[in-house]
Amino acid sequence: VNKLVSLPFQKIKHELVRADCQPNPQNNGVIVFVVGKLFVDDSQSPLMFAQVFHLAPNPSGGYFCLNDLFRLNTC
Repeated sequence: VNKLVSLPFQKIKHELVRADCQPNPQNNGVIVFVVGKLFVDDSQSPLMFAQVFHLAPNPSGGYFCLNDLFRLNTC
């Protein structure tokens, strides 16, 4: 059963603070680590986040997200 979920906010602004990339020689992919801020609606107090994802090559020459870790730092 598909349910439509309503989120309690109207907009999100992303601000990247830092991004680090490292090649993965096992599959010629790229591991990316991002740290940033999320501004919910018009709030001036950002929520900090961190995300790590692995971009792996596909046969057609592009990339797809093989793994993705996201952490919202609310402490």
